[in-house]
Amino acid sequence: MANSSHLYIERILLVCGNQNAGKSRLLRSMLGDKRLGGTVPAQGPMPHRALSNERWLAGRLTSPHEMEETPEHFHNNIRAAQFRRLNYYSAAQPQAFKNMPCIVGVCEGLQQEFSPERIRVVMLVPDQAGGHTSALTTNVVDALRLLDVEVLTIDARRGVLPAEPGNARILADFFDFT
Repeated sequence: MANSSHLYIERILLVCGNQNAGKSRLLRSMLGDKRLGGTVPAQGPMPHRALSNERWLAGRLTSPHEMEETPEHFHNNIRAAQFRRLNYYSAAQPQAFKNMPCIVGVCEGLQQEFSPERIRVVMLVPDQAGGHTSALTTNVVDALRLLDVEVLTIDARRGVLPAEPGNARILADFFDFT
């Protein structure tokens, strides 16, 4: 399905890691940034946020992989935001899982469905426990680059020296249009 005439997606941020890598924790921290509203509900879905008069931020903390969604269902959830200028964030997994493709397939589908200006994939390596299982192979990174997807890696380890608030600022910067 082609991009709906009423929906224009500027940016999509996908925080990529296996289950329990720290994706939702990091996205929740990002939403605590003052530029993105500064408040984060303790639980439940994240409310949409105004970035400017016409620009909105919407998203989800759980990956479509973990929710057993199909790509079509994932796209319909994005479309349901119903804002003219949308910026979107989501957790995602690197490998195909349940009904969802690998991260390359997720990005291909998003490009075909919405034609966003930019897509950024952020790998959590090492993840919050210090593991490296969420790392993308060089072939996957190359495939993402061929799609003109921005790829970066951040250290999400939790411990004596917490990754936040620095990592949260890195993610929030992607949605800062000032």
